[in-house]
Amino acid sequence: MTDSVQAMATRYFRQRENPFFIELVRAARSGRPPGEDLSADDAAGALHLVPGVRHDLDRAEVTLIESVLDRGWTWEQLGAEYGNRSKQAMQQHYRRRGGNRSWPAKERPPRTEPPHRLTDEDLDPADVAKVREAISALLATAHDVAETHTVDGTWTAGEPILEEISAVGLDPLPRLEVACRTAAGAIEDMVAAGWERRDPGWTERRRLSWTVRLEDEMRDMASWLDREPQGRLLPRLDRPLAVGTTTTERADHVEIAAGDVAQVQESINLTLARLEAHRAVFDQVIDELKRRQAELP
Repeated sequence: MTDSVQAMATRYFRQRENPFFIELVRAARSGRPPGEDLSADDAAGALHLVPGVRHDLDRAEVTLIESVLDRGWTWEQLGAEYGNRSKQAMQQHYRRRGGNRSWPAKERPPRTEPPHRLTDEDLDPADVAKVREAISALLATAHDVAETHTVDGTWTAGEPILEEISAVGLDPLPRLEVACRTAAGAIEDMVAAGWERRDPGWTERRRLSWTVRLEDEMRDMASWLDREPQGRLLPRLDRPLAVGTTTTERADHVEIAAGDVAQVQESINLTLARLEAHRAVFDQVIDELKRRQAELP
């Protein structure tokens, strides 16, 4: 409490003659010498005056609270000074004692920082179009999957859908999973581009977090697995490779036709390069966490 407020409160209580206090003391003492025991009737008579004294004290407290707030203090300041109360607790304390005034909130300077949500101006129309296209594909795929699945769990569909599934080499549920990830990826790309457009350098600062870097790598890997390996001649099983007349999986090895060897080699090289790039990020994260671990006692 400042010196001026302290002085005001001190003068208030010293100079104000409270008739309830005087009457309470007079009734309690009843003219007897100090230290003499009171009778039950005397004490009961004095007790009847306590509610009036309490009411008068409440009015005095309300007056002081209003005086402090009128002079520019906030509820937070007053609560911290007066019993270490929160803003809400101080307001409730004031209301419980009969206070009914309110004070306008202090004017705050206009916000200069950007809002926490992206606006239309932040988004690239081309990115928005990709999101719409991905969502449309997701809805169409979901419709196809729903139409091909029966209650007993078997897949039944007309020839066009079966031919489409055969062409892409995916069963209905994996198709739906790919469509979901594609739509989610398009939305994430649109949002990231929007934040970068609003706040250049946002992407670089975001990737200072190793969790973000790993999330980006895993999302990129999932997108690549959905797209690239599907159309490539790439061995899937951990079995020995042998050059033969056809490219097919055997019981104990994978046979590669002589004419497909160069294409298989290229697919393996591209896949290895991709995995090495992802592994480099994982290795960086492992090294970073090991350094943090070594810094601790």
